[in-house]
Amino acid sequence: MCRIAILENYSLFCSGIRPILDKITEFEVVTEAKQLTEFVALIKKSNPDVIIIDVIHCDQDGILPVKKIRSKTTKTPILLVISKEYSEYFENYIALGVNGLLCNSSNPADLVDAVKTLKNGGDYFPQKVWILLKEYLRSKRIDIVPERSTSKLLTSRELDILKLFCKGYTYKEIANNLNISPRTVETHKKNISTKLNVRSTAEMVEYAVHNNLT
Repeated sequence: MCRIAILENYSLFCSGIRPILDKITEFEVVTEAKQLTEFVALIKKSNPDVIIIDVIHCDQDGILPVKKIRSKTTKTPILLVISKEYSEYFENYIALGVNGLLCNSSNPADLVDAVKTLKNGGDYFPQKVWILLKEYLRSKRIDIVPERSTSKLLTSRELDILKLFCKGYTYKEIANNLNISPRTVETHKKNISTKLNVRSTAEMVEYAVHNNLT
């Protein structure tokens, strides 16, 4: 059973989220609130597996709620519901430890997939989010000279895998594209992360964008 907590400040929007989650037998909404203070107190008691925040109707573009929640729970995965107008904050969300971003125009199946992915320990950043993030990063990119050439840091296969992650491909899609196993893709990603000194897929993509690898 996946225990879910929802923070939103717009009841009509939330009425679209909960019915979707309630249809999934392995999901249980254990906490639902509109106010941050109340929500933080409730998640401490309910101990959810996944936290969903509608940042579109939150204070300070969702930054404050994420900070408050992360100060109380560092491990519980957080999924933010966002729109393209929030792309300038994607870096901040990622730096604060958000595990997934879901566009408000996504379909119900995407919401279910996102929750399941976070529950299983993965990150959920679909292709639409990567495109928005890359467009924003490119709009503000300055010349960055890496301490060492990326081409010397990574093997040709690692570069191929990095580029596919930047396109929003999943482990399975990358594996099919390169005729290797998803486990091998995972191993390559760990090696890439170690070599580039990044902690997540999002940081890996940000590095690639800054260094003109996409």
